[in-house]
Amino acid sequence: MGRLEDEALVIHQMPLFPSTSSDTDSSNVESHYLPNAPTSSPAVEYVSLPPEIQRLVCETCWQTFFSADTFRTAWATLVKLDKYDWSAWFTWVTPTWRQIQRQRCQHLLKNGYQCQWCKLVCKEVKSFYKYHKIQRRPPKNKKFTLLLRFEEDNEGVIVLLLAIEKMWKSTFRLHTSEDNAAARCIRARELLLDVDSPMCYSLIQKSFDKCARHTDCPPPSCVRLPTRVIDCADRDQPRIFINKGMEGNYVALSYVWGEEQPHRTTTRNLASYNEGIPLQNIPQTILDAITVTRKLGLRYLWVDSFCILQDSEDDKAREIAQMRHIFRNSYVIIIAACAHKVSDGFLHDRRPAIRNLSSLDCLLPFYCPDGGIGTVQLRFCADWPQEPVSERAWCLEERVLSPRCLIYATHTLLYECQTAHKNVDDGHNFVKLCDILDTPHLPDCIFLPPTSATPVSAISGDDEIVKGWDKVLGLYTKRTLTKPRDRLIAMSGIAEQFHQFWSHSKYVAGLWVHQLPHSLLWNNLGNDECRRRPDRYRAPSWSWASTDGEIGVPFSKSDNLCTILHCDVTLAKQRYQYGEVIDGSLVLDTIVHQGMWNPVPTGWGYLFEAGVPIDSTLPASEWDSSQPGMIGYTFRDAIEPISEQIGNVYLALVEDTGSAFLGLVLVPVIDQTDQRKWTDSDIRVFRRVGMFQAQSPNTRAWLRFSHESIRIV
Repeated sequence: MGRLEDEALVIHQMPLFPSTSSDTDSSNVESHYLPNAPTSSPAVEYVSLPPEIQRLVCETCWQTFFSADTFRTAWATLVKLDKYDWSAWFTWVTPTWRQIQRQRCQHLLKNGYQCQWCKLVCKEVKSFYKYHKIQRRPPKNKKFTLLLRFEEDNEGVIVLLLAIEKMWKSTFRLHTSEDNAAARCIRARELLLDVDSPMCYSLIQKSFDKCARHTDCPPPSCVRLPTRVIDCADRDQPRIFINKGMEGNYVALSYVWGEEQPHRTTTRNLASYNEGIPLQNIPQTILDAITVTRKLGLRYLWVDSFCILQDSEDDKAREIAQMRHIFRNSYVIIIAACAHKVSDGFLHDRRPAIRNLSSLDCLLPFYCPDGGIGTVQLRFCADWPQEPVSERAWCLEERVLSPRCLIYATHTLLYECQTAHKNVDDGHNFVKLCDILDTPHLPDCIFLPPTSATPVSAISGDDEIVKGWDKVLGLYTKRTLTKPRDRLIAMSGIAEQFHQFWSHSKYVAGLWVHQLPHSLLWNNLGNDECRRRPDRYRAPSWSWASTDGEIGVPFSKSDNLCTILHCDVTLAKQRYQYGEVIDGSLVLDTIVHQGMWNPVPTGWGYLFEAGVPIDSTLPASEWDSSQPGMIGYTFRDAIEPISEQIGNVYLALVEDTGSAFLGLVLVPVIDQTDQRKWTDSDIRVFRRVGMFQAQSPNTRAWLRFSHESIRIV
């Protein structure tokens, strides 16, 4: 390839660079990024480089951006400055669009793959045009002003920020291998992609060893094995072991069924499975779990489909009631996070998944400040798609109750305990798994021995415990259930775990009596995804379990305006106090006021004084607090006839924030003859349909109204 001097890159070196400007505060530069090396270190001629490095970029790129001096000037932008201060960015102008395409093609014909830098620039320019909808493709003679800088993100990973015309910006994380010359500057490493290698199991054991020294992590101990476990001693013929009091260590599996398991354990095949389970009867995810169990040096594995009699409702009820202990006492749980269904498995090679994450991955030369040259991998910073287990409600309980987890994610293997959430190889994560607020985690004291727990008398005001419950409740309710009637059952193990701290309290259909009346103020966060009211009874209307979708509870408590006179539920099975309920009622002493609501389709609506004319033809987007008679807002619990039209409602006051009243939106209970139902000597009976906030100054007059006792069912 000859030099195309007429269209060569024009390099503009900005006047402010840390390596050359005496005005720059050198204390901002990390010493391991810019070691004490001569600034005029000898340039490395690209023609003398190893072929595998020389072929990464085209000749034009070697002579321009990837010349030693130019690259080091760009690298010198690595300082702690405001990323939007454009004067601190390295600026350069590309060749024409036609020239970039020509360079790509010539490099492809010569080496069998594109110039890595030209490929990256082309994709970014195309994305820029697509996003701004300028035109279908750039003009042939168009040149682009690109700005770039290097930064260290919050996780200690070096990132490259690349901007086009100051209008489009992408972020790429840099990583390299341990034996690469660039490793002296780039600390992030490639992810562990072979999750079934001897090195991987060695790393798992190191994670266990570190965890044993964590003060907030409970050490593993020999415990009584569950009722049934899979004995993995014989690799070719695992069997169901029926425990009669034996103690030991075991592994538990958390996974998504995703499909029927025709060979699951039943009363009919239990005896034969006690002798041995044919391998062809075991789905791949469970086979992989058996493999991991054996390679960890353990013998027993608990899996719901094989360790619970799937045709016995009594056995299911007994074992589900033991779920908290099963996962809490496990040596470690295996989370098959990447498996959409039980036949998928989770020990496969991760390389295809990593390639599919981003087509913008590329390998580039990297000049070290001390004169060496290595290579770095650029990976587009992207949020990884939600893992299948992150959508399943049952899997949340299994994860948060377990003291140690091996998470087989789509891109690598992670280790999680009360102290750590990391890649098993301690490598920096360039895949954003989820927002830190969405990481399931119970308060540390939940896992401490009972003798170390805070005295019960001090617990009810413990913010850490309350926040832990509210957070887990929010994460749980945004997940899905194959059987909606399990809304309370799949949370029962977590509730039982919290009850050891709130033993003085009572758990009623998902709420704690000692947190009433504040916890009645839960509201549906579904907004435009508000779900329909379930056809089948699951819980009283004052419980979040009576609805579907994510819920939230105001954290700050305000002045109570009501008193709980009675709260009780009827359990479906008396032995399982945290499980399914068939009835429940709540008696409040409070102020009840009539109002009108306009529950618009987005899940929230407007609240008016009773009797005020409402213009139902006005679009929801035009409603505001200036509407005549408007006194606040409502949040409907579910989609149902009463919440799809303007109508009369009753407002039961619960709390006073000082600037607004918070309370429940109620409607009278109607019997079969379409008449109001009166019981208990004319105590009015209602059901909840929403929650309200009334902030109009006019509502202050409500405090002069008389209290009354009402029943909510």
